[in-house]
Amino acid sequence: LLEIDGLQCYIVSNATRFEARACIVDQGIVLVPINEELSELSRKNWWCCRRRRRHDEAPLLQRTFDFDDLLGVSVNAEVGTLQLVHCPRQNIHGPRTRKDIILDFGGRDRLGQAQVQWAARVTTRCNSGERRFLVFVNPASGTGSAPQAWQATEDLWKAVPGIQYTAVHTGTPGHAHEHVRSMDLGSCDGIVVISGDGLVHEVWNGLAARPDAESALALPVGHIPGGSGNGLAKSVLDNLGERYGIIDAAFCIAKGGHQPIDLMHVQAGAECRCVSFLSLSAATIADVDIESERLRCIGSARFTVWAVWRILRPVRLCAELLYWPAEAPGQPAAEPPPLSAELEGQPPWKKIVDDFTIFWGCNTEWTSWDNRPAPGARFCDGIWHLLLLRGAGASRSALLRTLLGLNTGEHVHVPGVEVVRCRAFRLVPTSGSGHLVIDGETVPFGPLQIWPSRHHGSVLG
Repeated sequence: LLEIDGLQCYIVSNATRFEARACIVDQGIVLVPINEELSELSRKNWWCCRRRRRHDEAPLLQRTFDFDDLLGVSVNAEVGTLQLVHCPRQNIHGPRTRKDIILDFGGRDRLGQAQVQWAARVTTRCNSGERRFLVFVNPASGTGSAPQAWQATEDLWKAVPGIQYTAVHTGTPGHAHEHVRSMDLGSCDGIVVISGDGLVHEVWNGLAARPDAESALALPVGHIPGGSGNGLAKSVLDNLGERYGIIDAAFCIAKGGHQPIDLMHVQAGAECRCVSFLSLSAATIADVDIESERLRCIGSARFTVWAVWRILRPVRLCAELLYWPAEAPGQPAAEPPPLSAELEGQPPWKKIVDDFTIFWGCNTEWTSWDNRPAPGARFCDGIWHLLLLRGAGASRSALLRTLLGLNTGEHVHVPGVEVVRCRAFRLVPTSGSGHLVIDGETVPFGPLQIWPSRHHGSVLG
C-alpha cells in the first residue's frame, strides 16, 4: 500500500533533479514525481507507469526501490538531505552497482524530526541494525589489490547507518592470528577479511587457539575478495544467489545475517594441528597452488599458466586413503584419534591405495572464484567431498578435461573422475615428497587426518 503523503523533496540522481514524494510501501520506496514536465532524459532514466487517483489527474512517473537493494538511509544534517544507499543489479544475474539517491529538502532548516524518523523507519527494513566490524586488510595478498577493495568497501559502509569498523592492515604472517587470539571478544560483532583464503584460515585458527574457543568461533567471519582464489567469498555469494564481486560481498555483509559453516580438525604430522574451513589439496592441484606462487605478479592467471605445465608433466601422489563414508550410519568419534591409531578393518572405514593425479578434499562448493570442484556441497552438512583422479584413469586427456570442467562443475562427468563423500578421512602418502595444502596454506608433507571439529564457525552474509 502507498503512503497517503510521504516526504516531499527534490530527487537528485544521475544528473536528474525533480520534485517528488518519497513514500514507503511494502516492497520498498516509491518516488512519485510531483512535476510531470520532466525532460526526455528523465523519462529514459525513470520507469514510466500510469497511476490515477482522480479521473482528472495526469499519468505519473513512478519508480520503486526494493528494500532488498537498499542498505538504509543516511542523514546529512549539514546540508539537509537524506541519502538512499542503493546497490541494485543491472539484471537478475548481474553484479551490484552503487546508485545512491539523494532526497533534498531545500536546506538544513527544512530537515526536521519527521524526515529523520522516516529515514530510521526505512533503515530498519534494510539491514540488521548496529554492528561493529574488525576488518583485516592484507596489502600483500594476490596482486596487492586488497587496499583498493577496502577503499570501495569503506566508501559504501561510510554511508550505511549503524555500521562501525576498525581496519587493521596486516604486516607480517601471523599478524591477524595473534590479534584475534588476544583481543576482547566484546570489541566487535564480526570480523571481515579483505585478502585471500589464507588470511581467513589464519583468523579462524587464531580464534580456535583461544581458551574460550567455543565463544570465539561463534563470532561471524566475512570475506571480501582481495586475494587470488577467494573461495569462501565465492561460495557465500553463490549460496546467496549473488554475483562474485567486491561491492556484492560488501553489500551482503552490510545487509546482515550469517550462516553456520563446518570447521574440521586437521592433524598433519606430530606438531601441526589446525582447523580447516575450505579444502585440502595434494598432487597436481597442490602443485599448481604452491609452485605457481612464483607467478603471483599475474594474479589468478598464475593458476592457469601452471596448470598447463602440469598437464604436460603431471604430478602424482602415491598414497593410502582411509575414509568414513557419508552414507554410513553413525558419526566418527567426537575426539580425533592419534595418527598412529589403527582405522583399517574397523567398520565403516573404507580404504583406497593408488597413485592420485588429483586429490582434492572440499568443504565448500567453490574453492576459488573460478573453481567449483564440489557441486552440491553445503556449508554445514558435516560432509567433505573428495575429488579423485587416479591410477589408469588419470591420462593427460582426462586431466585436461577435468581441469577445463572445474569452472562449471562438468568435470564430475569425465570418465575416471570420482567424487567420494565422507565425514572424516586420513591420507597417508608413500611418495617421498610433495605438497599438502590446507585452505591455501602448506602443511608438513606426511600422514594427515581431517576430522569433524567440536565447534562450528559462522560466516557473514
